[in-house]
Amino acid sequence: MFLKYVQIVNYKNLKSSKFEFDKGTNTIIGENDAGKSNSMTAVRILLDSNYFYNTKRLKETDFSNALGDWRGHWIIISAFFDEISSDDKTIEVCSEICPITENRDFLKSYVRCTDKDFGTVTLFIRPIRKIRKWLAEASDKEDFEKRRKQINLLDYEFVYTSRSQADFVRDDIYKSIVGDFDNGIYADPDEDDTGILGSKIDILDVWQHLSVVYIDALRDVKNELRKPKNPLRRIFDTIQNQIKDEDFDTIRAKIRELNNSITGVHQVTNIGSNISNKLNEIVGLVYSPDITVESRLKDDAVSIAKHLVISPTSQDDIDLLGLGHLNILYIALKLVEFEYSKERELLNIMIVEEPEAHIHTHIQKTLFDNLKVMKDYTQVILTTHSTQISEVSDICKVNILKMDDYITTVMKPSRGLDEFGENILKLKNISMTKCLERYLDAKRSVLLFSKGVVLVEGDGEEILLPTLVKKSFGVSLDELGIGIVNIGNVAFENIACIFDEERLQRYCSIVTDLDAVLVGAEKCKDEAAKRGKSRKERVDRLFNDNCWVKSFYAPFTLEVDFAFEDANRKYIKQIVELCYTDEETIEKHKKFIDGTAAERYDSVLTVAQRQGKGWYATLLASLVGKDVVIPDYLLRAIVHASQSVVTADVIWKIAKYRFENKKTESIYWEQSQKQGLTMEEKKELVLDFLKEYPNDAGSVFIKYFEAFI
Repeated sequence: MFLKYVQIVNYKNLKSSKFEFDKGTNTIIGENDAGKSNSMTAVRILLDSNYFYNTKRLKETDFSNALGDWRGHWIIISAFFDEISSDDKTIEVCSEICPITENRDFLKSYVRCTDKDFGTVTLFIRPIRKIRKWLAEASDKEDFEKRRKQINLLDYEFVYTSRSQADFVRDDIYKSIVGDFDNGIYADPDEDDTGILGSKIDILDVWQHLSVVYIDALRDVKNELRKPKNPLRRIFDTIQNQIKDEDFDTIRAKIRELNNSITGVHQVTNIGSNISNKLNEIVGLVYSPDITVESRLKDDAVSIAKHLVISPTSQDDIDLLGLGHLNILYIALKLVEFEYSKERELLNIMIVEEPEAHIHTHIQKTLFDNLKVMKDYTQVILTTHSTQISEVSDICKVNILKMDDYITTVMKPSRGLDEFGENILKLKNISMTKCLERYLDAKRSVLLFSKGVVLVEGDGEEILLPTLVKKSFGVSLDELGIGIVNIGNVAFENIACIFDEERLQRYCSIVTDLDAVLVGAEKCKDEAAKRGKSRKERVDRLFNDNCWVKSFYAPFTLEVDFAFEDANRKYIKQIVELCYTDEETIEKHKKFIDGTAAERYDSVLTVAQRQGKGWYATLLASLVGKDVVIPDYLLRAIVHASQSVVTADVIWKIAKYRFENKKTESIYWEQSQKQGLTMEEKKELVLDFLKEYPNDAGSVFIKYFEAFI
């Protein structure tokens, strides 16, 4: 058996979250304060016998901020265990967590690994029955709210159940078992449904057969290894029954011999004699006991185990090891402990917070890869914001956390991927998930950590776009949290399918060329235009109903559309001067760049193709200034990808940057430097600037975010 799902409701920033795990090593990825530690604390509250948590430790801040008033609400933490075998069920408690009759409606929301049995264990932190009954008897909403105000934390209880079959993260399920607070209705405890809530269970019976170890990111390994119940001691406790009696007899004989040797030392014997003489002097011979000093090293197994220590072969003391090696050593010890105890435990779960702490990047990858092979006896859950660990994480074993307004959303990038590949992309006998595992190795961290993503088809956009944004707006794509992924082809659907309401709820922009035909341009190709049109039809068909993915098309190509902005022509001319030595050729290209659309088209493509489009983009990136104009399709792509992160503060920063660019001809920059400007005053300045400079590089971008101005 293994831990497949964890539901967390109303605990801190986890308002209604469902985590999905698999055998082996699982990863929870998220930015700071996204809820990684909170999720693992919730798992420990439910399953870790070493984590003491009850009503005495319950705090008002443990309830989700999204609730407003926490009084009367429940915190629910539920674990779903899958693949419970017949051997597992020989242990009585394992049978007790398996439902007698499976609820098929409940299982529809779960991806099952096999047809083997499943089991659930749930913790309800809720008001005691008397209080719940009292709330249910409220005459109306006003009376209900009045009663709620009188509840305190001492009115709460911890109730553990098994066999619950409910998708607690669903609002309708929560209302059915707790109540509809908006309408002043509370569920009557006399009508509790055990099919949903489960049957009460002694959680100690569950804890007895589960081994959960928590390894903190800021752990003190030296101190942990000195504790009486350190991992080495636990390993010894497990194997001491395997030590032969004659081996113990030999050890005991040597300990007795050692005790006699110590006791026989003349100076040690004298200590006893001196103490006896002093007693005789103080109280006399009648009342003073006869004292001797002797060595009594204990020879039982427990005492022997206390003296077992770990030390590096090349050093005398473990204290000489660095923090990184100590962390790795501790993880290795826990895995060995689990391996020894696997025969008597139903499940071993290791929770590791930020294993990248104090560990070199290359060791992080190696450690993670090797942890993945422990699935036969240990399930590992790692929380991390390490790009190194993320790059080697299996997509199907990753949970990604996103926080908006202090509420965390749990995203599973692999959910429904194979179905999308089979039903939409018409892939036969091919796993979309496995394909992406291999394809995304180099780009994994960008996709998993970015707040928005722009998919591009070539080097030009990947190289030039970050510079265009920085020069135009004074903020970088990194500052906005926007990642650029160069697909290297036009098969955008293979990557964009990750961004979906069901998977990664982040905005993704697809940027590609239409390669349209321009009358009179010799370098236009009808075949390229047909491919561009076909590509647009395919992408639009696949993602038109997906609010997270939107496509943006260059009418021609990046190089041409960039040159079609009049303000950008001077930069193209500079490249011509850098790349050509023949004056006649230089003048010809400069003339064409200022000429007709067809002439400009052919000239720009000739220069770009001669240099190579990647190098051409690199040269442009080194030349462009603040007055560069971003082609509209690229601008709209950035707007779409960044819409969840652009705030009033970001708009103000961009505006001040544009004010500075115009400070020789306007007073906006000077006014923006005044101390204590209110938000309304800032908005006035921005609006006035937009009216006076509607075509400024920053103005066009800012207009897309009217909600903030």
